[in-house]
Amino acid sequence: MKSSLFGWHNIVGRSRNLLNFDMRQNISVPLILLFIFFLGSLAGMDFFLRSMALQQKVARLEIENAQLDELQTLRISNEWLKNRVAALQEEKAQLLDNAVADLSKKTKAIESLLSSVGVDIQVQESSRNSGGPFTQFGLETKDELILQTERYLDTIHNVPLGAPVPGILTSKFGQRIDPINGKPAYHRGVDIRGRKGTDVKATADGTVVIQNYNKSSGRYIVLDHGNGFRTRYAHLKKSLVQKGDIVQRGQVIGLVGNSGRSTGPHVHYEIHYQDKIVNPTRFLRIAKDLNRTKKIQ
Repeated sequence: MKSSLFGWHNIVGRSRNLLNFDMRQNISVPLILLFIFFLGSLAGMDFFLRSMALQQKVARLEIENAQLDELQTLRISNEWLKNRVAALQEEKAQLLDNAVADLSKKTKAIESLLSSVGVDIQVQESSRNSGGPFTQFGLETKDELILQTERYLDTIHNVPLGAPVPGILTSKFGQRIDPINGKPAYHRGVDIRGRKGTDVKATADGTVVIQNYNKSSGRYIVLDHGNGFRTRYAHLKKSLVQKGDIVQRGQVIGLVGNSGRSTGPHVHYEIHYQDKIVNPTRFLRIAKDLNRTKKIQ
């Protein structure tokens, strides 16, 4: 009986031990899995953080590379601009040299034209009432040439050049036989034949100082051009300007007519310089030279 009880107790004890072992085993397995999951989570988190840091670094590098590319582009653009500015400066210098050379030619041409008609450009120079900083000779020659040319151009605008009307010269300046009474006479201008009603043009810039009519000259106009010059246009059919009007070279001021003491449609043309009658012939012929020099005005 005792042996039976002892055996039973052994069986029960072994069963408890096995049960305790299984329970311990059953409890430890989830803990291990939980621990493994925890370690995996930590590893995953570390990988994520490393990945984010790497992405940020890559983004920074891309920004830096983009900035470097932009900087390189700016450097290339700056270099191109420098070269372009240098080229433009060289081109500007060349254009200025060409312009100065052209001005020099035109100045000489204008001087020749004015000299051929006996016009002097008078510039009054004096050491009195003057001053200013000292500038070495030769440094401002271009500016001086430009100013000189402008002065000449201003002058030539007021010099009567060319004919007031296209046509044939029927009576020259000076001594002649009067076409009406046949007696020797002195002709104060030239007569230019033209078709009645043809435009009569001013031969220089100026102001209308007389617009009138008399039996000798018929309908006539007198222009004051400044620089001592005046011109007179007579025997007009009609006047197209009034006293006080400002006219320019080439502007139509009247029409060819036969008014006054005249034998046919023409324009009697006079030039006065410094209150003296001058021969208009040289001033008429100068138009050809003006055309050869491309009408320097």
